[in-house]
Amino acid sequence: MAVKQDFAKQLESQIAVWQAQIKEHQEKMAQAGAQATAEAKAGYERSIAALREQTEQAGKLLAETRTASEAAWKDIQTASGKAFEQLQQGWADALKRFG
Repeated sequence: MAVKQDFAKQLESQIAVWQAQIKEHQEKMAQAGAQATAEAKAGYERSIAALREQTEQAGKLLAETRTASEAAWKDIQTASGKAFEQLQQGWADALKRFG
């Protein structure tokens, strides 16, 4: 049970960090305002959409983790860890676009 709870806490923490980063990037985009080109704005919007999607997927993974029975958790533990790693990589890739 502790591993499942630890994983859920890790997901919760990561989601909170990601939500803060989304807000930060939205503020940067707003500050750029009229100075940013249409292409740059479109790039920011695509990146923010990708970040939101990653956060949503992490939320779904968190919900699945919380509702999984102990037996089911043992079956999905490895897959959940891999899914979380993929979300983290997708997040890192999206952040690179803000470079």
